[in-house]
Amino acid sequence: MTSAAFRSIFCLLCLPLIQSHAAAKAERPNILLILVDDMGYGDPHCFHAESKIATPHLDQLAAAGMRFTDAHAGASICVPSRYSLLSGRMPYRNWNTAEAKRPRKGDLSALEKKHFPQPQLQHEPGRLHLATLLQQQGYATACVGKWHQGMSSKAEADGTLKMTPVDFGFDAYFGFDAPEQGPYAWIENKRFVVAPSESIEDHPGEGVTNPQTQGAHWRKGLAASDWKFEGYLSTLAGKADEWIEKQAGNSEPFFLYYAIPAPHAPWATASEFKGKSAVGQYGDFVMEVDARIGQVLATLHKLKLNDNTLVIFSSDNGPVWYAKDIETFGHSAAGPWNGMKGALTEAGHHMPFIASWPGKIKAGSSCGELICFADLLATVASLIGAKLPNDAGEDSLDVSPLFRGEKPSRPIRNGMVHVNYGSYTMAIREGDWKLILPAGIYAVQDGTITPDHLVDPEGNQKFLLHNLRTDPGEVKNLFAQEPDKARKLFASLKADLARGRSRP
Repeated sequence: MTSAAFRSIFCLLCLPLIQSHAAAKAERPNILLILVDDMGYGDPHCFHAESKIATPHLDQLAAAGMRFTDAHAGASICVPSRYSLLSGRMPYRNWNTAEAKRPRKGDLSALEKKHFPQPQLQHEPGRLHLATLLQQQGYATACVGKWHQGMSSKAEADGTLKMTPVDFGFDAYFGFDAPEQGPYAWIENKRFVVAPSESIEDHPGEGVTNPQTQGAHWRKGLAASDWKFEGYLSTLAGKADEWIEKQAGNSEPFFLYYAIPAPHAPWATASEFKGKSAVGQYGDFVMEVDARIGQVLATLHKLKLNDNTLVIFSSDNGPVWYAKDIETFGHSAAGPWNGMKGALTEAGHHMPFIASWPGKIKAGSSCGELICFADLLATVASLIGAKLPNDAGEDSLDVSPLFRGEKPSRPIRNGMVHVNYGSYTMAIREGDWKLILPAGIYAVQDGTITPDHLVDPEGNQKFLLHNLRTDPGEVKNLFAQEPDKARKLFASLKADLARGRSRP
């Protein structure tokens, strides 16, 4: 056979494979993951018709995609919630309540992994998570905004930061660790854009206060012009736009984790949004968050990237919103749910969640199936044709059939465990039922819970048992009436802890 003939036969045999591979690459979507901070289910009008805050861009995103009405964060505060979102692992898997309650001295990173009360990616350097998965699959990756999974606060001798998101699967980063803690300076990749000032003075500034946190450390501002909270969301939106524009001409898909650090305090609303809502400073700030989301979505449309971009929106946990706020403004940031940020009741973790992908996800649709943040890893892997190794995403279930509007014969996810990192207690949900354990009685260590049975030493019914179908507001405690149901749920909690995973 001549070399020319061989090449012809080789091309005939391989061309279909090459074309198939090219088609698979072309079908892989860009992914824009938008995570806001402390926004409740009741804030976006598309989830709560009685909301007093205008959210036109989120409403438009929901109209273009699917609203998930039973979506849950991995925890009701932000560090473990973000861990679960990125890792596909429930944050209580390495929880040791005895260690969590023990006073700490020194660097937390020196403790054994099983003792982290709030797991972060910085403590698990080898763990496959969303960004590393997509980077390995050829995606360009970037994080803009709040990280909260391990960040250096001081530069090394060469001016670089030892740890930023670029050490965790992101090609590029711009933002800061969290608005409620330093360093108050923009970080780009591994360097401070402006070095943080050493001079800190009490200077709340116009529009930067939160009436619920008087005297808290985040009411302190930096001296001079090193940092300005007010209007900082505009800077983040601009950086997100800038990075997306750089990807427009690339053949490979991109992943942008746009982690907006608001409406978490401080309420640092830009001047053009002040006084625009009927819900005071908080409502004004939510309106700005909505506008900054709309700005980035408009960039996708302008660059004609929206048709092949999967956009996912949610909030990391429930709102910081009190009864007197509702009385003042007639607005419930928690919507129909009971409680607030940090709670095991629904308001702490029951989140607004939207998925939009033109032509793939039906516009204007909704889904009432139970999902949680941990499911994102397996779902994305399925959508891009990647296989998760057995030791990654232990609690991540592939819910992509729900994105396609399919109706599974049985729930993909029938339950989950909720954790309160303030009182270090737990709740378990199965189907419509949820059991909340009382604080101060149970301890979790190495996959076991002690005591290993239901106890009520004071006889005052501190356990809470709710049927979420008949009582979504968790008003009626059915523990005394349904003791067998409570025992069954507790047995399921023990089995979950012992198993150490929920993904088969």
